[in-house]
Amino acid sequence: MPATDQTQLRKYYDAEYHYGEDVEHPNLDRLRRSMSHLGALRGRRFLDLGCGVGWAARIAADEGAAYSVGLDFAGTALVRAMRHTPAAGWVQGDGNALPFRDGSFDDVFSFGSMEHFPDVPRGFAEAARVLRPGGQLVTVVPNWWIRTDQPQELRASERRWREIATGAGFDVVRVGADHGPAILKNRKPLRILMRLALHVLSRIPGLRYQHVLVLRKRA
Repeated sequence: MPATDQTQLRKYYDAEYHYGEDVEHPNLDRLRRSMSHLGALRGRRFLDLGCGVGWAARIAADEGAAYSVGLDFAGTALVRAMRHTPAAGWVQGDGNALPFRDGSFDDVFSFGSMEHFPDVPRGFAEAARVLRPGGQLVTVVPNWWIRTDQPQELRASERRWREIATGAGFDVVRVGADHGPAILKNRKPLRILMRLALHVLSRIPGLRYQHVLVLRKRA
């Protein structure tokens, strides 16, 4: 991606993205459901990739990870993350060029971020590089019919996401489902109805809201 486009992306995430809502109304149960695919995190080396305001890194730290690191493109998000969890490590960086050595982590988790990377396959390859052999990546990515207002986004079928993951050096352990935001995330009637419809539609085969890819790096 040209440098000018990268600059525009950074401006969007620093100035326009809804981090305030993510801090004030976190859906921690939803995060924990996806993170549960990683198993016990005590003593593990954990990376929250595209961490936003850092709730997954906080959960990992609270569960006894040996160390928990959150990385994000946007400084605005990391400032908010550091306020609520100063004990975790916070790094501003590019998911397509991670500033970590090979094999630095046992587990990588990414919720709703990797689809926004400028080069999605490279992002998966970078996640594989920083994992130890046999390490796990759990990433939550959108199905083909989902749309958001973010400026860059890859939406794809389960089959396409599997192709990207295996091409980056992962074996697919399983693919779970994320059915979308909590129905009562806030009290706005139209939003409640929309989220209810999403939850119902997401249970139709092939129309899940998001894929939860549970991946293992090949030894």
